[in-house]
Amino acid sequence: MTNGDEPPTKNRKVIHAACTCRGVANGFTNVVVSKRDGKIELDPHVTGACVLTFDEDEACGLRDLLIVLLG
Repeated sequence: MTNGDEPPTKNRKVIHAACTCRGVANGFTNVVVSKRDGKIELDPHVTGACVLTFDEDEACGLRDLLIVLLG
């Protein structure tokens, strides 16, 4: 699911997700997906506390896996 209220920009998109981590933040969360310095960043909870960074090959691998999982 994507946030229909916010159109994607060239380098940033907010995606709705669910968090099940440790029962602390169960339920709705936002994930910001952005491109910075040629790398893809995933920022769950939009706090900057835990940012996942992928180089181009890793991001393509994630894309390919998502395509397989989505059938």
